[in-house]
Amino acid sequence: MGGVAAGMSAASRARRAAATAKITVLERGPVAAYGACGLPLWLGGEVGRLEELLAHPAEFFRDQRKIDVLTGHEALELEPGRHRVRARTPAGERWLHYDRLVLATGATGRWQPPAPPRNLFAANTWEQALGLDAALRSAAEPIESMRRLAVVGAGYIGLEVAQALARRGLEVTLVDAHATPLHGFDDELAAILPPLIEAAGIAYHPGTRVLGLEGPAGGWARALATSAGMIACDAIVNCGGLRPETGLAAAAGVALGGWGGIAVDERQQTNLAGIFAAGDCAETRHLVTGAAVWIPLGTAANKQGRVAGQNAAGGSSGGRPARFPGVLGTLAVPLFGAEWGRTGLTLAQGRAAGFDAAAQEVTAGTRARYMEREKAPATVTVKIVYDRGSGRLLGCHFRGAPGTVTGRLDAAAVALTARLDLEQMESLDFAYAPAMAPLYEPLAIAAHLARRSA
Repeated sequence: MGGVAAGMSAASRARRAAATAKITVLERGPVAAYGACGLPLWLGGEVGRLEELLAHPAEFFRDQRKIDVLTGHEALELEPGRHRVRARTPAGERWLHYDRLVLATGATGRWQPPAPPRNLFAANTWEQALGLDAALRSAAEPIESMRRLAVVGAGYIGLEVAQALARRGLEVTLVDAHATPLHGFDDELAAILPPLIEAAGIAYHPGTRVLGLEGPAGGWARALATSAGMIACDAIVNCGGLRPETGLAAAAGVALGGWGGIAVDERQQTNLAGIFAAGDCAETRHLVTGAAVWIPLGTAANKQGRVAGQNAAGGSSGGRPARFPGVLGTLAVPLFGAEWGRTGLTLAQGRAAGFDAAAQEVTAGTRARYMEREKAPATVTVKIVYDRGSGRLLGCHFRGAPGTVTGRLDAAAVALTARLDLEQMESLDFAYAPAMAPLYEPLAIAAHLARRSA
């Protein structure tokens, strides 16, 4: 159930593990196997055609991998006792039977108005992004223009969407309930974002709660009602956070965890025999704290899907079931000419988890100083979070010029997975090349300064 990241990864891995199994994918949308993270890039014109986001067409899975991908098929009911799923199809409702089931139903918007207006959009799925783009291009709307867009939510998706719409020359207002943008990243590193947002021509309203919509129910909203007053707009784009989509699973007796996602073990097995779950609908384990978390990211969804698919098909790795160890929440995002990245815990999260957490921040160059004569200065700010008593690394956060973040972020994710401490981080054999990497790596500088202050 579900044909995007986790679902298609599960189906493909199941095929490798069971060459003769009958594998069926139910996807309620018009296409499957696409890169949802690229949707804001397409909306902003950085991707030429929406079809470029497709990993493979449905025919590829049918002909090359013998997987039956049924698009336009929405699961309506799950009956574990009878091993069947009721689905709405283009030809009407039908029951499909299974021996093993993988739930990959993803996530849905947290904010759901009871009677959504016709000019309320989102950009999390293929259909949603296509609908928003079509509305912006259409001359047949019952309003003269759709120039003023209100984007709700200033997380990384909301910021990417707002940036994309501004690039199209639209008047964009960004409304967010949090005091700082890029919620979930380090607040201090995100503090320079507001002037960058405003410089891009986007009106930014932090600490502003959405109270409702001005206009007839089910009709056309003319304004967004907020704690700061009315914000006139021609359309609203809902980027106000996600929640796991677990309604069918919960109704069928599949257990949920404390975050509202489906509870699974390392094999992606649910509490019901023969039913697995993966991706944004499922919880997982945090590699630093060991606690259950819900962090919806495409990279983890694909890996969880492979584990679920292999185990559902009865395959094994080295004679043992496949296992997914957990996540760090590693994420990078380019915004308004700079890059941000995070992995592991923030300082606040470290303290909430019971660590004696402290942080060390450093801004340093990313190549030899004498190379700056020929190139514009490229610096990166590194903030590491660590435990005072043990020196264990707990998290790493970055802000920098284009090209300075992702390599360091990946190195930090490896260090966290390996449970390195500050001394080990400082001693890592980092690369040095005057034109592309400094003699003293900023990560090592931060670790050194943290050791001195510990």
